[in-house]
Amino acid sequence: MLRIVVIVSLVLLVSLSPPAQATQQANAIPQGQIVEKLECLNDSSQSYALYLPSNYTPDRKWPILYALDPGARGKTPVERFKEAAEKYGWILAGSNNSRNGPWRRAADAWSAMTKDTQQRFSIDDDRVYATGFSGGARVALQIAQLCQDCLAGVIASGAGFPAGLAPSTSMHFLFFGTTGIDDFNFSELRSLDVPLTKTGINEKIAKEVKTLAKEELNGRVRLQE
Repeated sequence: MLRIVVIVSLVLLVSLSPPAQATQQANAIPQGQIVEKLECLNDSSQSYALYLPSNYTPDRKWPILYALDPGARGKTPVERFKEAAEKYGWILAGSNNSRNGPWRRAADAWSAMTKDTQQRFSIDDDRVYATGFSGGARVALQIAQLCQDCLAGVIASGAGFPAGLAPSTSMHFLFFGTTGIDDFNFSELRSLDVPLTKTGINEKIAKEVKTLAKEELNGRVRLQE
């Protein structure tokens, strides 16, 4: 029953039209800089970190990358992807509520964040992606599988599919996985190579997802130098 409720709420997001209040508030949000905490219009207990590219305008549709951190640190993934988002014109949103633990909490955080961004901003429904680190990656993949067509792709960092899910030909989203050679989940992600190849998912990695992921990885390398 829980999965049905989550699926319905995710599907309904795409049909929401932004009210005047949300549009006015969107116009007041700084562009070209990270907003650490943006409270959701319909639920002030939910918030997310946001990055709008400096050339954002509601006159066109924009791709968006939603980020899920295992410790509810929404700003952390937004910082990682900021440079690439500015360069290629992407909106970034990182939940400050989703964290490792009960699925219901993560699902509520996802629904609140995605609903709020749909209300406030001009988003291209065909270019909605999610990323997550460790447990956040598992949540992103779970959501992608449950909602089927609501996500175009997932960038999974440091973890793979959650228990009960595995790559299959029924998946309607693209997959890009990243992990460090010293990561304790390295073997898990490495073992996905064969099943991903068999299902053809490896051959369906979108150029824009790959570009963002590479930019994010390059940023981490520079930080470690």
